[in-house]
Amino acid sequence: MTNQEIAAQVLELVGGAKNVKNVYHCATRLRFTLNAAEPVQTDALKQTDGVLNVLGSGTQIQVVIGNNVNKVYNELTLLLPAAGITAQEEHPATAEKGRLLDRIFNAISGIFAPYLPLLMCSGIVTGLLSLASSMNWIDTAGGTYALLSAASNTLFYFFPILLSFTAAKQFRTNPFVAVMIGGALIHPTFMALSEVEGGVNFLGIPLIMQSYTSTVLPAIAGVGLYAIIDHQLSKILPDSIRNLVITLVGMVVVVPLTALVFGPVGNSLSSLLGNGLNALVSFNPLIAGIIGGGLCGYMAMFGLQWGIIPIILINISNLGYDYFTPMWMMGPYAQVGVALAVFLRSKDPTLKQLSLTGFLTGLFTGVTEPILYGLLTKYKKLNLCVILGGAVGGAVVGVTRTKVMAFLFAGVLNFPGYFGPTFPYYLIGMVLAIGVAALLALVLGYEDKKA
Repeated sequence: MTNQEIAAQVLELVGGAKNVKNVYHCATRLRFTLNAAEPVQTDALKQTDGVLNVLGSGTQIQVVIGNNVNKVYNELTLLLPAAGITAQEEHPATAEKGRLLDRIFNAISGIFAPYLPLLMCSGIVTGLLSLASSMNWIDTAGGTYALLSAASNTLFYFFPILLSFTAAKQFRTNPFVAVMIGGALIHPTFMALSEVEGGVNFLGIPLIMQSYTSTVLPAIAGVGLYAIIDHQLSKILPDSIRNLVITLVGMVVVVPLTALVFGPVGNSLSSLLGNGLNALVSFNPLIAGIIGGGLCGYMAMFGLQWGIIPIILINISNLGYDYFTPMWMMGPYAQVGVALAVFLRSKDPTLKQLSLTGFLTGLFTGVTEPILYGLLTKYKKLNLCVILGGAVGGAVVGVTRTKVMAFLFAGVLNFPGYFGPTFPYYLIGMVLAIGVAALLALVLGYEDKKA
């Protein structure tokens, strides 16, 4: 089926355009919020050519497409305006009620997901610059280094502003006021106060001065408070003065509270979360590596990665490295291994194409959702191979304290973020994860009966 045909078929099976409240896409999935669950034909969706799997329930449906999801999404958007529906690429804020944990992860996803490509590319450039400078291939005092370094560090430096913008979309509030709240935290005048002897205060209240560049929690918390104020005042203020009053409150109330409360508390909580993760890893790196490599590769299936990604970013911001990510990435490499084994064993042309695409995509970019939903949810025996392969690779990188210097996923293209003294151990773990998983899958085979 063409992308246009896939889009039309999916739309029909979720109940048609009139049943779509909103839709957006991530790396591999179409994520629908529907008006009603009854018209959805889940079994037929799963059997549709071009659909790898269907997740979710009720009015929250995720249709796993694979690497061509953006093309299917583009075709889908052409079918929606006739019904008055506006599709959204980023996670839309909705009034849908659901489990608290789901809503938290959905909000985190919506705040951070738009920046994942930038995060990874920033890590790649940072790693390449680090390698080039250590090998004396580039003059660190020259303009070339300065310009590329600025390109790779800008995202992290201005994180409070950027996260404020996407947080505003999640909390359904004014994104321009939100950007002002995040920007105030890194304003040069405010930052300069940290060097004033004897400290400074706001209306007699002492300010705890510290750097908020690259921080995650303070700006998000400030925007969350502004959203609450916005929603409550909008109910009682007349339209003629509403925008003016609410914006003024954001400037003179929310910004000071963010600096006085959310900033210090957020930074302390950030350090606590990062130190907690490092303590768990350091307590027994072998066990941590086995668990991280063997099981954490499945986090994407349940959306749990959105709970850990902010902590990893905090770790890298505070320490300059992270121990957990290399362990976690051994799981995706093991998935790459079973995809290779299926490609070598299978006689089915469709399955061979799927497994080869999954292998190449996972090996080079670290995106393994086509393997997760196209192979592992259908052939249960392969999961044992992934768990054992990932555990072996995770044990190696755990015991050797392998580090990543920037936020990156698995994949050859992301190697620069792992460059450093522990990079050889990362390569060894990767080869073992792929090799063990592939060998086990070749020996054990895979089930012909779908789960």
